[in-house]
Amino acid sequence: MHFWPIFARLWQMIVHAKDVFLSPATPLHVKIGLALGLLYILSPYDFIPEWVPVLGVMDDLALAALLIAWAGRFRNAG
Repeated sequence: MHFWPIFARLWQMIVHAKDVFLSPATPLHVKIGLALGLLYILSPYDFIPEWVPVLGVMDDLALAALLIAWAGRFRNAG
């Protein structure tokens, strides 16, 4: 299995989320949602601690995927 297309798509989605966040056309509530989500992902305090096998990391990954998908709805930004 080749992972390069997966990583390339993930990188493209991350860059798009950044562009949405930095665009002046993006509504303030979207920027706040993205910023709070990023703070939660980077925060050492989680609903499920990181030391819990699999689930500790999955809540952060799931939130990141949801935030990127949500930001993807704002195609006119960037």
